[in-house]
Amino acid sequence: MSQRPNLSELNQYHLGIWYSAYRFIISSCLLIIFLFTYNQLNNQYQYPKLYLYVLTIYVIVNSLQFFALNKIKTAIPKQMILIFFADVTALSLLTLALDGPNLHISLLFVITIFAASILLDARKALVITLIAVISVIYQLFLGSILDFASLRNIGNSALLAFLFFVVYGCGQIAVRRFQILENLNFSQSIELHQLQNINRYILEQIETGYLVLDENCHVVLSNPAACHLLGISAAYSADKYPLYMTQPDLFELLKFEDLKDGEKFQFESQQSLYHIHVHVKKLIVPHQLLTLLVLQDAQKLNQQVQQLKLAALGQLSASIAHEIRNPLAAIVQANELQNGSGPAQQQMLSKMISKQAQRIDSIVQDTLNMVKNRETHAVQLCLNRFIPQLIQEDLADVQKKIQLNIQKDCLISFDEAQLRQVLINLIRNAIRHNDADAPFIELNIYPHEKIIRLDVRDFGRGVAVQHRTSLFQPFFSTEITGTGLGLYLAHSFCEANQAQLAYVEQQRGACFRLICQRAAI
Repeated sequence: MSQRPNLSELNQYHLGIWYSAYRFIISSCLLIIFLFTYNQLNNQYQYPKLYLYVLTIYVIVNSLQFFALNKIKTAIPKQMILIFFADVTALSLLTLALDGPNLHISLLFVITIFAASILLDARKALVITLIAVISVIYQLFLGSILDFASLRNIGNSALLAFLFFVVYGCGQIAVRRFQILENLNFSQSIELHQLQNINRYILEQIETGYLVLDENCHVVLSNPAACHLLGISAAYSADKYPLYMTQPDLFELLKFEDLKDGEKFQFESQQSLYHIHVHVKKLIVPHQLLTLLVLQDAQKLNQQVQQLKLAALGQLSASIAHEIRNPLAAIVQANELQNGSGPAQQQMLSKMISKQAQRIDSIVQDTLNMVKNRETHAVQLCLNRFIPQLIQEDLADVQKKIQLNIQKDCLISFDEAQLRQVLINLIRNAIRHNDADAPFIELNIYPHEKIIRLDVRDFGRGVAVQHRTSLFQPFFSTEITGTGLGLYLAHSFCEANQAQLAYVEQQRGACFRLICQRAAI
């Protein structure tokens, strides 16, 4: 039983087929040219009969070797050695028949040596090269001794022999480069195959359905979850197929040219048992526009949303209970101490009860503000007028502690009441945390390209690193008397007005930056 050729032998085989076809065509053309030009150019041949016999045998051998290489795909290296041995022998005899190398035979010799360097290993190619050198040079010496050739072309033969070694060296360099590129290509193909397998495995494990469509509304990629939701066979997930054949309900619903990036819709199909939520994503790849449809079970998605709402409500309830428990405990304790206390102590305890009651009221009020979802009515505000008015009307008691730096033409779109509440909260927080040695806080307002930045900066100790990730969470506060809802509400108001509120690290103190889109004048 014959062994199956490996990848290297297969490459050698395919290249050998092309080389065998080339040598058959060249030898046939040389024979035809000789037959048609012999009468005019017979004086250029030292031994014309030898030339004719060698070419005729060479054509026959080439045809037989070409046929054998096509039909017998085993022992390829041995066949290649015989091919090059036949080439060197034939070309050497042709050189002898011409009484020395000419340009055409020399060029064929060079091509043979270079092909041997590529198709054979280094040692065998070197042997072929040495045989060619010996046959070219030493045939002249042998011919001169036996008196059937002259040494007048010995210089050309020596130069040709030197050229053989140069071509052999160039061929070996080219082979090494080809091997490096082949190994690199092989390793990259393995990595790409592994990556494709990983991606396929991930897609198969994900519960969310993914459907990728091309410009002709053909499915390029689909995972098993998408096939399950759409009620189509999972066998289609591995091949490209038209959507209208497998899921006509979805195809009729889609207006493919009108699909926009980020569009969401829901649909039901007779083929599927699910009410499906679809999210459209446009994928721009080189020379192609693809559309990704993210498919989810709408009922399961609604359940997840409800679970998140319940979890948030539970967290909010627990936080409210925890925040109210402390002032309630203080009220109960003060009430118990009132019995049997003197007038002065009773007055102090009454103030404590009143203060804790106000704190409970503040917590309840902030919670109501947080959950009542008041509508946002954005208007154009000129900060050059709005900010000084805000400081004068709502921050008159701390007006001297605010240093305002504002540039001209600061126009934004924001809900006036919400912006007022955000700035009052940030400014009073900054004053409360400012260093005693610092005479003021800074309120810096300046445009930057298409946005307006409002920086509220103090010069205190700043926010500890471990607290920065929790700054805008509800009920987070580093103060005993704080409700922990001020920054959360400010952050929520900014998001409702398409603005951003972030903490900016400073070398000294803390800085809260409000970023708004610049309104058109």
